[in-house]
Amino acid sequence: MDVYRAPAAALDKLVAGSLQPPGEFVRAARRALGALVCALTERGGRPGQPLPRVLKGVKGGSSGRGTALRGGCDCELVIFLDCFKSYEDERAHRAQILNEMRTLLESWWRDPVPGLSLKFPEQDMSGVLRFRLASVDLENWMDVSLVPAFDVLGQLSSGAKPKPQVYATLLRSGCQGGEHSACFTELQRNFVNTRPAKLKNLILLVKHWFRQVCPQEARKETLPPVYALELLTIFAWEQGCGKDAFSLAQGFRTVLGLIQQYQHLCVFWTVNYGFEDPTVRQFLRRQLERPRPVILDPSDPTWDVGNGAAWHWDMLAQEAESCYDHLCFLQGSGDPVQPWEGPGLPRAGCSSLGHPIQRDPDQGTPEDSRSLNAVRPRTGNKQPSCTAPSPLEAASITPSVPGMASHLSQIPTKELDSFIQDHLKPSPQFQEQVKRATNVILRCLRENCVHKPSRVSKGGSFGRGTNLRGGRDVELILFLNCFTDYKDQRDHCAEILDEMRAQLESCWQDQVPGLSLKFPEQNVPEALQFQLVTAALESWMDVSLLPAFDAMGQLNSGTKPKPQVYSTLLDSGCQEGEYQACFAELRRNFVNTRPAKLKNLILLVKHWYLQVAAQDKGDRPACASLPPVYALELLTIFAWEQGCRKDRFNMAQGLRTILRLVQQHQQLCVYWTVNYSIEDPALRTHLLGQLRKPRPLVLDPADPTWNVGQGNWELLAQEAADLETQACFMGKDGMTVEPWYVMPALLYQTPAGDLDKFICDFLQPNRQFLAQVNKAVDTICSFLRENCFRNSPIKVLKVVKGGSSAKGTALRGRSDADLVVFLSCFSQFTEQGNKRAEIISEIRAQLEACQREQQFEVKFEISKWDNPRVLSFSLKSQTMLDQSVDFDVLPAFDALGQLVSGSRPSSQVYVDLIHSYNNAGEYSTCFTELQRDFIISRPTKLKSLIRLVKHWYQQCNMMPKGKGSLPPQHGLELLTVYAWEQGGRDPQFNMAEGFRTVLELVTQYRQLRIYWTINYNAEDKTIGDFLKLQLQKPRPIILDPADPTGNLGHNARWDLLAKEAAACISALCCLGRDGTPIQPWPVKAAV
Repeated sequence: MDVYRAPAAALDKLVAGSLQPPGEFVRAARRALGALVCALTERGGRPGQPLPRVLKGVKGGSSGRGTALRGGCDCELVIFLDCFKSYEDERAHRAQILNEMRTLLESWWRDPVPGLSLKFPEQDMSGVLRFRLASVDLENWMDVSLVPAFDVLGQLSSGAKPKPQVYATLLRSGCQGGEHSACFTELQRNFVNTRPAKLKNLILLVKHWFRQVCPQEARKETLPPVYALELLTIFAWEQGCGKDAFSLAQGFRTVLGLIQQYQHLCVFWTVNYGFEDPTVRQFLRRQLERPRPVILDPSDPTWDVGNGAAWHWDMLAQEAESCYDHLCFLQGSGDPVQPWEGPGLPRAGCSSLGHPIQRDPDQGTPEDSRSLNAVRPRTGNKQPSCTAPSPLEAASITPSVPGMASHLSQIPTKELDSFIQDHLKPSPQFQEQVKRATNVILRCLRENCVHKPSRVSKGGSFGRGTNLRGGRDVELILFLNCFTDYKDQRDHCAEILDEMRAQLESCWQDQVPGLSLKFPEQNVPEALQFQLVTAALESWMDVSLLPAFDAMGQLNSGTKPKPQVYSTLLDSGCQEGEYQACFAELRRNFVNTRPAKLKNLILLVKHWYLQVAAQDKGDRPACASLPPVYALELLTIFAWEQGCRKDRFNMAQGLRTILRLVQQHQQLCVYWTVNYSIEDPALRTHLLGQLRKPRPLVLDPADPTWNVGQGNWELLAQEAADLETQACFMGKDGMTVEPWYVMPALLYQTPAGDLDKFICDFLQPNRQFLAQVNKAVDTICSFLRENCFRNSPIKVLKVVKGGSSAKGTALRGRSDADLVVFLSCFSQFTEQGNKRAEIISEIRAQLEACQREQQFEVKFEISKWDNPRVLSFSLKSQTMLDQSVDFDVLPAFDALGQLVSGSRPSSQVYVDLIHSYNNAGEYSTCFTELQRDFIISRPTKLKSLIRLVKHWYQQCNMMPKGKGSLPPQHGLELLTVYAWEQGGRDPQFNMAEGFRTVLELVTQYRQLRIYWTINYNAEDKTIGDFLKLQLQKPRPIILDPADPTGNLGHNARWDLLAKEAAACISALCCLGRDGTPIQPWPVKAAV
C-alpha cells in the first residue's frame, strides 16, 4: 500500500481497495456506539442514578465525518448533558461525570457486541474518556473519545448558522484554544460529511500518506493533527476544483504543494462564524496574526488546528518536497502531474502561494513574504465572469491570473502595503529581460520589413508601469510613414501584420536566452499577438504589435494635442476605440507620471479584479464579460484624484473607495480633459453625445471615442460589496476603515441641463438614513433633557436642533447634527462664555454614564481650547444607525425665550448683545432658532440650490489653500438666498442660472454688501448705530440675519474661492448645449 509506487491513474483503485475501512467493521462499530448512547440515555437522569439526563449523543471524529481509514480510525462520541448550563459548568464537573461514565461503560460491556473487543488505554487526556473498539482479527480498530459537553447549539436546523452570541459567549468564557470544540461536533461533522465522495477519497489518500511517511511517535508528539490535513484538503478542492469528479493525483499534488508553503498558510471559513459580531471580529483578527500556518476550525474559532507555534510542519514540508518524482505524480506520458490553480494555491514550481519561482540565474529569488496570505474560501454559487473582448487592452492571449498570492479578504489592513511589495510588484530582472526582447524584435522589424516604423512607443500595462508579477501585457506601437491618415491604417493593416509575422518567425532564434516566442490564435484584427515566455513557463508577457498612423507626431512632454487631431479622428467615421493605438503615448504618460503608491494601489485593484475573473473559467456568454481591467486602472486614478491627491495614503482607504465606486457603476461618469476638451465645437458635440449614453461611462483620457467602462459590472459589484465586510478593512479598534469621499460623477463635468438630476442622484440625503439620524438626534435630545443636571439646580430650558439637518440643506453622506442646549444657569450673554467649560464637562460625564445603560456608544473629540464652546462626539449604535453620526452640543443663554412663529425678537435682546460681545458672532448659538427658520421656510428648489453650492464649496475646500481659510459655509448659504431673492424669487427657477448667479457673486466678492432686517433694524438707535458701523467695514460684508455681530464675509480667503468660481463658470455645468455660457440673473453685489 505504498502510495509512492501507485501510478497516478491507479490512485482511485488504491483508495477503494486498500484505504476505505471494511463495511462489516464499520457497521459493527456503529451498532456498538449506538447501543452505548442508548444505554447512557436510558440510565441518565433517573432517580438514584449519578449520571445527569442525556439530551443527545453525536458521533464525530473521522468516523462521524466519513473520513475513517482502514486499519485505525478515531471517533468522538459527544454526550450532551442537561446539567451543563454554560461552558464553565462543563469545565467544573467534567471529571466527575467521566468517572461515572466509565463505571457505566464497564457495566454495559458485560454484554459485548459480537466481533468487537473493548479496551481502556492509559487516560492521558483530561476531559475525555478514551477506549478502543477492535475487530477480533485486530486488523481494524476505532479509538473512541467519550466527551460530555454543554449543548450550546440546541436543535440546529439543517444549513442554519449559529447565532453570533454562541461564539461571543464562548470567547468570554476564558477558554483555551479548542477547549470546548466538542460542543460544535455537529458543525464539524456536517462541514466534512456533506462533501462529494471523491473529495473524501482524496482526504483518505492524504491521511494515508501522512501515516506512511511519519512515525507514530512523531505523529503523537510533534506533528499537526490529521484533522488539519483534512481541512487543508477541503480548502485545496474548494479553491482549485470544486467539482465532484477530478484527478486524485492532481488534488494530492495540490495538497502537498500547500504543505510545502505552510509558512504562508492562513485558512479559515465563515460558514458558522464571521465578522458581524464585534467580539468575534476582534478575536478573529488576533487569530489571524498568529504564527503561520493558521488553519481555523470552521466550527470553533478558538481552535487553530494548524498552530504554527506548536507543530513541526517543516518535517511534513520536507517530505512533501521530496516526493514529486514518484510514480503517483507522473502521467502516463511521463509528464509531471500539475496541481490545481486558484486563489491562495501554489502553482507548479512556486516559492510561495501564487507567485512563480525565479529560477533563471539572472533573475534571483523573491524574498519570503511577511504578509498574511489568508484565504477565506468562498461559499455559494457566483455568477460567471470573464475578461471583456474590448479593443487591445482587454484582449488576452491566454486566460491567466498572475500574482494570485492570496485572497484579499483576509489580509489585515496594516499588511496591504507589504503584500503588494512581496507578491504583486513584478521582478525587475524579468522586466529587464522583456526590454531586451522587445529591443530585439524592433531591431528585426526595422532591418527587414518593407514598411519601416518612423518611431516606436511602448504601451499596455508594461508601458504604464502597472504590470503585475507573473504575466503582463505590452503594446508595441509602430508608427508607419506609409499611413497618411486613419483610413490608411484601416485599409492596409492586415497585409503589414502578415509581413511582420513572417519576419519575426524567421529572425527569432533564441535571440534572448531563456525566452521563447509563441504565436497564439489571432483574435484582434488590428494587432499581431504573440507571447514571450520564460523557459520554465513561470513568467510571461503578452505582446500586441500594432502598426499605427502617427496622428500626433513627436509631442513635447506635457503638451496637449492640437484640437484638429481629434476633430480629424471624429470625421474619420471610426468605431469606438478603433484607433486608440494612435494615442498610446498619451495613455502611457497619463498613468506613468503618477506617484509610486498610487501605482501600488492600481496593482492591488487589478489583483482583486483578476481574482474575481478567475472564479469561473467555464463557458460564458459574451454578455457576461467583465469590463477591461484598464477601466479599473482609470477608476483608481479618479478615486485618488477626487478623494486624496497625496503621495502617501492609507492603502485600505483607497481600495475601499474604489470598491464603493464599483458598486455605484450605474451612476459612473468619469472623464478627463487633459488631452481633449469642450473648447473645440466638434469635440464638445461629441462629448455631449457620450454623456447622454447609458452609465457606466469611463472615457479613455487619450481617446474620446473609447468608453472603457463597457462590460458587465454586476459580478464586480457583488464581489466589491462582499469584500467590504472582510478583515482587510478592519482597523485596530475593530472599526471599518472609512473610504475617501468620492462621488461617481463630478459637478464640473455635468451638463447644465442635468444639474437637477445631479442634485437628486448625489446630493439629496437618503430618506432612510435621514430617519435614522433624526432618531439618533431625538435620543440625544431626550438624554439632554432628562439625564443631564438631574441632581443640580441647573435646568435644561429647551434643546434646539440646528445645523444643515435642521435647516433642510444637509448633503448625502454628511451625517452631522448641531444641538443647542439652553440652560437656566445662564442669565446673560457673558455668563455663557464664563461657565460653558464647566457645563460641557458635566454633559460629557453624564453622556459617558448614559452610554453604559443605552444601546449606543460615543467617541469624544478632544478640544484644543482651554474654554471650548462645543462638545463634539460621534455616536454609534447597532440598533439605530448604519453609520456613525457626528454631534456638536453647544450650551447657550436663552436670550430669545419662547418665540412666537413669525414674530420679531425684542430690540433689547440685540442691545444687550451689542453691549456684551467681544468677537464677531461670539453668541450666535443663542440665535439658532432664527438662523434655522430663515432657511427652513424657503422653497424646496432653493434648498436644492443651497446643496449644490455647498457641494461645490466643499470640493473647493479640498484644494491646497496655503495660509488662511475659505469663508464659512454658512456665508455661502446666505449668498445663495440673497441671489434667489434678488433674482426674482421664482420657486421653479432654472438650476444652472441660479448656480451661475452665485458663482458670479463670488467673483465680485470685493463689492459684496448683504444684510437683512427681518429680525433687527435701525429703528433702535443703539442697533442703528451699530449696523452703520458694520456696513462701513471693508467688503465683503454678509451679516447674519439672526445676529448682527456676525459678519460672515470678514477675514477669509475669498480670492481663492473666486478663482475656483471663475474656473467653474467656464466648465460644462455652466455652458449651454451650443457651448454658450449660461447667463446669471441680474443681481447687484450690494443692497
